[in-house]
Amino acid sequence: MGEGLLSGLEAFGLKDLEGMSLFEEKKPEAAAAAAAPEFTEKDFLLDKTVTCPLCEEEFKTRAVKGGKAKLIGTDQDLRSKYQELDIHKYDVIMCPFCGYTALSRFFPTLLQAQGKRIKEKITPSFKGRMDVPETYTYDEALERYKMALVNAIVKGCKASEKAFICLKSAWICRGKCEELGEQHADYAKFKAMDAEYTKNAYEGFVTAVSSESFPMCGMDEHTVNFLIGVLAYKTEHFDVASKMIATILQSNGASPRLKDKARDLKEDVLKAIAANKK
Repeated sequence: MGEGLLSGLEAFGLKDLEGMSLFEEKKPEAAAAAAAPEFTEKDFLLDKTVTCPLCEEEFKTRAVKGGKAKLIGTDQDLRSKYQELDIHKYDVIMCPFCGYTALSRFFPTLLQAQGKRIKEKITPSFKGRMDVPETYTYDEALERYKMALVNAIVKGCKASEKAFICLKSAWICRGKCEELGEQHADYAKFKAMDAEYTKNAYEGFVTAVSSESFPMCGMDEHTVNFLIGVLAYKTEHFDVASKMIATILQSNGASPRLKDKARDLKEDVLKAIAANKK
């Protein structure tokens, strides 16, 4: 057997220390304590108190804690994806008293005439749920988006708002598909719903750009043009997609990053056109 690293210390009267370990070994419990804590979806949520602008009742809704979730990527149609949860499940606020429902960015703003329509067509039949679940399932989130959409239709809101609700509803359906997997019996159903919401989002934004001003749903003109290009590509309106891409690439105001995305989209459109000709 070879000599140890500390052999020879006997000469200094330290024979008992010749077998000491060079590197301190962590005890199992210490290693476990040093491991990163595991977080669940509810750790990134909080109860937010909201006052309904229609009935003025106060209630709680689940909301995502700002800056806590880690962004891991963005889909082509601008759907942001986070490591710990799908934040889009929590972007709808629904009053459990009167049924007024909207995306969080639109919820505080309600015109008197719009509120009157909701009171007449939604509130009398609405059955609210007072309990606030710790987390929303995709099915629960989709129900909330449907409530937001019917409210938007009833109150006669802008085409852009209805289009944005449809876009985010498509994202919810996509998240559900990712959760289920392609082999699940319900996968095709939610895939079809994703396509239907995408189609309506496309039609809504096309209508909006011809009648509304920017910014639109928090997006500038270049971003909306790109989004229309993506939605046109997804719904096989390749002529519109090509037009939107050209508009972005020729624009002096579009960012280099957006132009890069437009070039990637152009490649996808050209491949789809070529595939359709076969």
